[in-house]
Amino acid sequence: MANSERISAAELKDFLSGQIKRLRLLKRLLVWLIILVVLAVIGHVIYYYNRLTTFRYDVVNAEAKMQSAIQYRANLVPVLIKSVTSFVAHEDDVFFRAVDARERSLTMAGQVSEALKKAAERPVDEILDKIMAIAEQYPDLKTSEPFQLLMKQVTDAEAEILKQRIDYNDRVNVYTTTMSMFPGNIYAALFNFPRYKYFEGSRKSEWPKSAISRRENVAHGKNNEKR
Repeated sequence: MANSERISAAELKDFLSGQIKRLRLLKRLLVWLIILVVLAVIGHVIYYYNRLTTFRYDVVNAEAKMQSAIQYRANLVPVLIKSVTSFVAHEDDVFFRAVDARERSLTMAGQVSEALKKAAERPVDEILDKIMAIAEQYPDLKTSEPFQLLMKQVTDAEAEILKQRIDYNDRVNVYTTTMSMFPGNIYAALFNFPRYKYFEGSRKSEWPKSAISRRENVAHGKNNEKR
């Protein structure tokens, strides 16, 4: 009986020893599993943070390019104004017929130049419309090489602005979509990522399309004057 009890004790010891080994192995597995989960979560957070940051600065970069294109077009306006005022300085009679009633009261080319300088405070599209209206009434000005070169630069600038606006909206779309979908919305809220609005064009036609309309209006006005 005693021998039987000693065997049972030995078996129990082996059993407990095996269970302890299994528990230790399980503990190690759980520790490694927790470490892997933590690393995966950290990696996921870093990935989405970097992704949102990349898309955010893509938007910022696209906006800067758009503003740069707009500024380039704005920089051309003073050159155009100077070109027009220099050209019409000695032909103010023809020039007066191309401008509105308030400016028709001017009687000196110097006053015309001052009026165009004041026009520089208006929106760029309106100034370009005005310059195009003047050019339509001034064939020599319209066909001059310097003026054509300047207008080509303005047209190229308009095309570049349109291109940059489209690119900006595309970048905003990618960024906004990523922020709106799970789990990007959680990380966007967690790290307080800003939102950007799409560029929306005004209902008013932009130059050069508006310049075409102005041409028709000027022609219509001339017909009325003849009547």
